[in-house]
Amino acid sequence: MNNANWLAIIEEPGLSRTLCLDGSGALLAARAIEESDRANAALIVRADALHRPLPAPPLPEGPVHEVPGLAQASPPVSIHPAEALRLAGLLAAQPQFDGVVGLCGQSNLWAHLSAGEVVSVSRLASARLLLALNEPLDAPEGPTFERALDDCRSRPERMLRYLDGAAEPGTAAGAVLGAELAAARPWWLGQRVIALDSAAAPGWAETCARALAAQGGEVITGDGEAALIAGLQRARGGI
Repeated sequence: MNNANWLAIIEEPGLSRTLCLDGSGALLAARAIEESDRANAALIVRADALHRPLPAPPLPEGPVHEVPGLAQASPPVSIHPAEALRLAGLLAAQPQFDGVVGLCGQSNLWAHLSAGEVVSVSRLASARLLLALNEPLDAPEGPTFERALDDCRSRPERMLRYLDGAAEPGTAAGAVLGAELAAARPWWLGQRVIALDSAAAPGWAETCARALAAQGGEVITGDGEAALIAGLQRARGGI
């Protein structure tokens, strides 16, 4: 890999920025996108990129300039290029990983990985719903969170009962995540799960992991930003 510093433009839901990296792929700085960056960027990650069909590895072979996304035909789900980078970065660190990765952003992407490929995905917008309700994503621990979580996991149709803004702290997050876990059961039941955090939704991965662990799931949290950087290295041909 070239030893010079290089730029990557990352445009994803809730967060657009330019990352400056050194020749080894280490992050030097992150800032708002400047117009000159578009002409000078070594990698571009944007929403209107081409999408490759599943099942497929997170990234194509060899270096790329514009990172492609992925697409599932049925049910239809688009995987943003930045999400594909995070999945590629995780597999770079754990190439034999077989299980589920939860990308915990403003919408949660549940991705089943096996044999180095993204096999199937599901997308659920629990964080976006909580943000619309002005609810914090780093929900406090406590019995109100756990009660709503347990109730709505077994009876997701009860979720709306808990979304009153006057409810105790943690209630809305527990209810929304309970309904999400009910919908995402095929992706986490009996699976190893890694919940990756996102700079666009700080604290949300910890809340999601706590909810899954409370239901008996095998889950650990990971560094989504580190996975993104590793994915950028892989896309540029460095790993």
